[in-house]
Amino acid sequence: MVVPDIANPFFPAVIKAVETEARSVGLTLLLCDSGNDVAQEADALRRLVDHQIDGMIISVCDRIASRQAVAFTADRLPLVQIDRQTVGGSGYFVGVDQVDSVNRILRHLREQGYRRYAYITAGLEISTARQRLEAFVAHLRSSDPGVERRVLVGEFSIEWGYEATRRLLEAGSGQDEQLPDALVCADDLIAVGAVQCLRQRGIRVPDEVAVTGFDDTVLATASRPQLTTVRQPLDLLGRAAVGLLRRAIQEPRMPARSTVLPAELVVRESSVRSNLPAKLPRTM
Repeated sequence: MVVPDIANPFFPAVIKAVETEARSVGLTLLLCDSGNDVAQEADALRRLVDHQIDGMIISVCDRIASRQAVAFTADRLPLVQIDRQTVGGSGYFVGVDQVDSVNRILRHLREQGYRRYAYITAGLEISTARQRLEAFVAHLRSSDPGVERRVLVGEFSIEWGYEATRRLLEAGSGQDEQLPDALVCADDLIAVGAVQCLRQRGIRVPDEVAVTGFDDTVLATASRPQLTTVRQPLDLLGRAAVGLLRRAIQEPRMPARSTVLPAELVVRESSVRSNLPAKLPRTM
């Protein structure tokens, strides 16, 4: 298995799910971290192919730049992409419904009375980042004019979440731009940075500005306030990825197929206004 960033809390959870399922069916998992580097990712794939492994599960660095190395590998052994994927893909993919997940977040925020949104995301070379952003803009384009001007693109990190929020606050302090009342973040790392910046500036979360994340990592409950976020069904993803890989190993000519699973919205303190009663946490 090759992942882009083992320091991101999401990927150790994915690895654990895959390894648990692999072990249960008698497979041994070899793990490589590509360090968000396409060249390092390609080198890892070549080395693993040379070691005559039975199959590969990968979450790619770049939806376009990773294509060549992924295609090289998929021509030589069964390969399943998980969570992130390249344009065109390898034929086998397991992930969650990104559009439905974002729509759940936005419906919840609207129910809570939030009306003006900003979106903080990682680089759009990452397939999940691009899909979430496209879903966000499509959902809000008619109801929140100018929402596309409130999209900030950076990286999956706490530091970027903090910096992006600082920029939004500075823009909102001018006469021509109103501060958003909800920050939708592409993952929990970004959301934690956003909360830190807001709290340091004396802005109450969620009564003045709501913050939501994505992935339901350990950071979501460690944050204060705890984060509303999207929980991916990791056990099901791991089971599906290993199951699809085993079938591809057993049936070398198996047609391309994708497994897309629903995620759930976990509602916590960061998006529920105190004047609107709710039971916490709850899922949607």
